[in-house]
Amino acid sequence: MAKKRVSQKQYISSAHAKPQGGLSVPGIFMRKALAWGAGILGIFITVSFFTGTYDTAQAKDTLLFGGGSALVLWWISLLAQEKRFFVSRANWLWYIPFLGYYAFMLASVLWAPYRTECWAEFSRYVLYFGLTLLALAQFRSFSVRVLSRCIVWAAWISYVYGFLQVIDLFAPGADFMPWRAFFGDRIFSTQANPNFFGDFIVFSSFIVLAEFLRTRQKRLLVLYALGVIDLFFTQSKGAWLAFGAVFAAGALGYVNYFSSRLAAYRRRVNIAAACVAAGAVLLAGVYALKRVDSVGFRVHTWASAFSMVQDSPVLGTGVGSFKTIYPAYRKPQIFFIENAHNTQTQHAENETLELWVTAGSVGLILFLWMMFFVFFSAHKRLQFLRGKNQPESYWLWGYGCSLAGILIHNQVDVSLHFASTGVFFALFLGVLAGLSVPGDCGQLNAPCAGDGPAPVLAGKAGPLAWGLRVLVWAALAWTFFVLAGQFASVTEVMSSARFGDAFLKASAWAVFLAAVLGVFFVTARAAGRFSSPCALAVLLLVPGASCLAFRPFMADHYYGVATGFASRNQRDGALDYFQKAIEANPFNMAYRQYRATLLAGGLDFAKTFNTKKGDSSSPATDYERVLRDFDAVRAASPNHALLHQAYGEFYYSAALKYSDMASRAADRTQYDKYKKLALENMDKAQASFEYSLLLDPVNQATYIFLTQIAILQRRPQEARAWIAAYRQGPAEIKEEAFLQKMRANPRMDALEKQVDAAFGKK
Repeated sequence: MAKKRVSQKQYISSAHAKPQGGLSVPGIFMRKALAWGAGILGIFITVSFFTGTYDTAQAKDTLLFGGGSALVLWWISLLAQEKRFFVSRANWLWYIPFLGYYAFMLASVLWAPYRTECWAEFSRYVLYFGLTLLALAQFRSFSVRVLSRCIVWAAWISYVYGFLQVIDLFAPGADFMPWRAFFGDRIFSTQANPNFFGDFIVFSSFIVLAEFLRTRQKRLLVLYALGVIDLFFTQSKGAWLAFGAVFAAGALGYVNYFSSRLAAYRRRVNIAAACVAAGAVLLAGVYALKRVDSVGFRVHTWASAFSMVQDSPVLGTGVGSFKTIYPAYRKPQIFFIENAHNTQTQHAENETLELWVTAGSVGLILFLWMMFFVFFSAHKRLQFLRGKNQPESYWLWGYGCSLAGILIHNQVDVSLHFASTGVFFALFLGVLAGLSVPGDCGQLNAPCAGDGPAPVLAGKAGPLAWGLRVLVWAALAWTFFVLAGQFASVTEVMSSARFGDAFLKASAWAVFLAAVLGVFFVTARAAGRFSSPCALAVLLLVPGASCLAFRPFMADHYYGVATGFASRNQRDGALDYFQKAIEANPFNMAYRQYRATLLAGGLDFAKTFNTKKGDSSSPATDYERVLRDFDAVRAASPNHALLHQAYGEFYYSAALKYSDMASRAADRTQYDKYKKLALENMDKAQASFEYSLLLDPVNQATYIFLTQIAILQRRPQEARAWIAAYRQGPAEIKEEAFLQKMRANPRMDALEKQVDAAFGKK
């Protein structure tokens, strides 16, 4: 006999009423917790912006990994309690596109050449994989209604504060937060930068609009209008283009899918949609002419990324590897556009191109297949629901437009790789595919009538289960006090002098307590209701995942404190906190590079043992410590141009110190020893500087050091050759404006006079 699925009405109603179909109260509670947990996680990631860490957006990543891990673990524990796998013979086809794409992306880390720098992106993909499958398997009417409501709440907070920043442009002082006017006349609300805020407006505005069309609540139109105003003042050209394109396509789709009564207005809708799209293109074009460097940056980055594709076209370079390999392909024009040499481009500014680079043609095809499957399934479901005025129709339309907006915007942006957009993209994939399931749209892993007795979650716990329960509760209590103590140490050093600072600190504590206590309450309650040892063992992982998610947050805080000490020349304090940052997050190589640079600035050749300087087992000199840190960075990221520049400056400084020691030597033996070391280090400095030029051929500091080395070694022709090489510029640069900057550099003029003074005019 064929299996009969439990209907959507029966299954969804179990989330609101008494247990039906074998579902117990704990099961209903967990399904509610998954829905509300995902929604509240989206709110917290949207509104969190914190100055107590070096990176003000680090709080978003912490919430993503802490809250996202909890959601996935809750879901796995629920499946373990129900003794049911989410994939079955009835639904496996719906999972194949997602399993194919994510499995390939995760496997690609195996052939990534520098895996240390890949782990952050790899772990992000693992989490997104779990969230997508969770939404696909669990999220239907009740869950999508909750998620939509939370996105609307997040939009209210973000849009209103964004509008306050708009007011601040015309009435300075209206924005009372400590980061006001950080991007000049571009607003960014609670996001990391204006482009990220623009992306949030693009995808959230269509969910707001879908909720208005579904509920006819007029306040949602006010919210939508605030979003459009904010979008203009982000000055994000890519977001404007995405909004215009999706608004036009969404308007046409609404006319076609929702009601035959709208057919009479199709012509007007077509004209209005075309006007909005044309206006977005025109606006983006005008602002592109105002900021041509922004366009040039993307064009040169895309050209470099395409060169990377040609060298690894089939399998790509591996997940998360773009930032480590790209510097070897980077165009020298980028340094002029960014007006800096200490920045590292981490993404390709085009999601399709970056996927092609890191996942190759195989990964890109799998991604396109997954996206086609999602949108085609939504299209078919909308056709089936046409004219029925079901809530699912509005959600399919709204989430479809949102997903399309993210994809279009990220053809010229990188926000998809950050928590503020990435978590929503992962959830939207699962939501849209899950809503598209044909038939009665029931849960993909709902109980089947022919499967025997439906799962009953409330059961008698044995001794092992009780032991695991106690362990879960004890671990949660201990973890809360540990995390609260660590967070208190972070906020303790934050200023409360102004209202904005005090408000930020209070808000940070509110979010911290709500997030941690919320996760721990759900976990503790689930532990008290679940009876399966396997389910309880999974719940035991939640406090551990929370601690792991908090470590990068603390590391970034320590790094910020260390750089503050370093800027005030307080070396001991800086070294202490650099060591704490490295211990908390050993995968972030920036901490080691900064510490090595600090140590190189005050070389001590005495062999000592100092844990603050990174010693773990044996004494070392500062010379050895600097090389130890630099070598660790090089092993993880060998194409970092400033790393080789730092090597050169370190060897150059060491050579001068050894030369000075030789001049003060007590005897001939000491003199010969130090003189030899000075010459060896000067040769290493020259080799490092020359290698640095392969990655950054326009850094004037490198040419200055190479000229100084030639002067010290009495090689006038070589000294003049380095000056001439800088003024000529690399062959790749054709732009006259950039070449003129190199020809008319006053520092090179002064250096040339120094050469003439040392050797006479040529």
